Amino acid sequence: MNAGICTQILADVFGVSSVINTGIAGSLDARIDIGDIVLSEDAVQHDMDATAFGYEAGQIPRMDTFSFKADKRLTGIAKECCSRVCDDINVFCGRIVSGDQFVADRSVKDAIKDKFGGLCTEMEGAAIAQAAYLNDIPFLIIRAISDKADDSAGIDYPEFERMAIANSVKLILEIIKEI
Repeated sequence: MNAGICTQILADVFGVSSVINTGIAGSLDARIDIGDIVLSEDAVQHDMDATAFGYEAGQIPRMDTFSFKADKRLTGIAKECCSRVCDDINVFCGRIVSGDQFVADRSVKDAIKDKFGGLCTEMEGAAIAQAAYLNDIPFLIIRAISDKADDSAGIDYPEFERMAIANSVKLILEIIKEI
């Protein structure tokens, strides 16, 4: 929710023309390893459940869409920029799912993946996507994979965090040159 409010402030106070958000996420896909990057094609709230009112699981009530589509142009630019500045990292494009929980249990991970088909799970992207959608602002969510969203963590988190920050900064600086 805080991320959505911050996005609304960006729209109201600063009149931004696009929103690009970076952060970390847990992988939901066996092909995606720690350190890889996921670029959003769309974003969904995996913990939204208003099915009792006829909505699809994940759909926010009174919204005319199930998922919030990222800007294809921004996604394409980011993918090209990744190949130039982060060529030692695999880049994937697809759905990012958000919820109000840190997913660290394989059964929770599998349930989210089976229901929503996302590539990674995190806690802010869909709120940012919803606020951008409501303001008709193009957006892109970029996530560096920090873990496998289960109990298999095998990297020192501070080490990963330094690597993810460095890669994100390089990537954003390159994207800015292109837009």
